[in-house]
This record gives sequence, C-alpha cells and structure tokens, in this order.
Amino acid sequence: MKILISVINIAVITSGLIAACLGQSKVGSSRQVQQPIEESVIVTDFEVVRGRLIEDKVIEHWTVKATKDSNEVVVGRDDWAVRDSSVFLTLSYDNKVVYSGKEIRTKDVVGNEGEYMMQCGGDVFWASESAIYLFFGCFVPDTDDGWNMLYQICPDGTSNLSVLEYEMGVDGNSYIADFMTLYLNERAVGASAADLKQLYEHFCTKELAEELSAVTIPIVSDDTDFRHADRTLQINNLDDLNGLPLEKYSFEVKYKPNPKDNNVTDILYMEVDGATNKISKIEAGERKVV
Repeated sequence: MKILISVINIAVITSGLIAACLGQSKVGSSRQVQQPIEESVIVTDFEVVRGRLIEDKVIEHWTVKATKDSNEVVVGRDDWAVRDSSVFLTLSYDNKVVYSGKEIRTKDVVGNEGEYMMQCGGDVFWASESAIYLFFGCFVPDTDDGWNMLYQICPDGTSNLSVLEYEMGVDGNSYIADFMTLYLNERAVGASAADLKQLYEHFCTKELAEELSAVTIPIVSDDTDFRHADRTLQINNLDDLNGLPLEKYSFEVKYKPNPKDNNVTDILYMEVDGATNKISKIEAGERKVV
C-alpha cells in the first residue's frame, strides 16, 4: 500500500494533505459512493468536478498548471460504474514551455485503462532545479488495490515514473521510501549539491543532513545505476511491531545497483527518529552476491 504526500512549497512536504485526498489509512477505508454511471461525472470517495484545478503555482524555476477532468473510459462492476479521469498539464521552466496542455491518462502511468481509475493526479510532490515530481494515484474503485507513483519531469521534457511502496502500519517507513525514491531519482538526473542539500535538510536530522552534505557518509556508490536501484528498492522493518511508539525505528534498505547483474544486492541500514519523523542514521551495510 502506498500513501500520497504533497508539497505546499518548494521544500515543504506535509502529510496533512495526504489525509485530505486519500486519508492517512488505507485508500479503501472510505467507501466510495456506488451508483449507476452518469455522463461526465466521476464518483469517488472525494468529489472531482469537471475541469477541477489541481495546481496553479510558480515554484522557483517551474511554473505548473494542472487540471483534472473526466474522460470516456468507464471503470467499475456490472451493477455500478464510474468514469476515469485525465490530468491536463501545462508546465514551463524559466519561462520555456516544457508541456502545453499535455493529457496524462491512467494508461500512461499503469499501462492500461478500464481496470484502475485515476483517483489523484497532478499534485506537486517535490521540486528542485533538476526536476519536478508530480503525484499520481490509480486504484481499482472501492478498494486499496492500486499504485501511487511519482512522475518525474526534467526541464527538457524527459520523464520517469517511480512507484511508491509503503508498508501500512509501520511508523517511519514512508519517510525512508520518500527519501530514497527522491534521492535516487535526483542522482539519476545529476542533481546539484544544492538540490541534494535541500533533500537532506527536509528528510534528515540537522546532524545527519550536515554529514550528508559534506559527503562524509556514502548513501549509494557512484557507479550505481540509479534508475535500476529505484525500481528494485525494498524496505524491511527491523523492529518488533507491538503497536507502541518507539524512540527510533530501524530499517534495512535493499536495492540492486547493476541492471546487468541482478545477483548483486547492496544493503543500507537506516533509522527514523520517533519524535521528529526525521531520518537520523544512514549506515552502509554489506554487498550480497547470490
């Protein structure tokens, strides 16, 4: 299960906006309204109006406007159905047009249409000098079966899609997943030291952010294929889950650094401070070869 996180400015992500869209628990925890399909109407657990404005803002280099509207695709069961949605994106970088009215459909992010519907899409998740990241969430109606994704767009219009995978009920997991996904994608596009510093300062404790900015702690090796590492990212909780708040939450983070040799797995050990929800420790582990 994956959780949405939105950005309210260039460096601030707040999980409060998650609850506004999908809730802080399972997507399927709020039952969707079930009714026969009506033309040009999307019926979900939150109302989506035809031509709804999702984003309209300037974030340093980026100017982004995204609207959402119903399309002709019908998703549902025999007794009821809903219309799917498209996001229409106009994006510029330093006043140079990147996309103009680009339509992004469910099939563009999950590969097909008719099974999943776009419940959320077009919200700014993160932005840097190197790239902007939009959130898309596509789910089978009335279930928590689906995908939450980051759509990375670079100033030249190239893009990359990453799936966000969070383990429900494990405190700290989402912070590790968010950080690692953004870090690997930023490294993949050659992010500047300033962009990486911004990422460290948002997700990590002050002490750890300073160490990372000074490049005294390696996160991944420079010869890592960052895209492949992102696609193979696996986060394992190391704590005894008893439902009680912990002072710190420990995780093992695995990824495969080389697409030509999937027998090799690199391992990191990371901790999240239970009081601040900041990553407080990153420690390189072993390299396993099967």
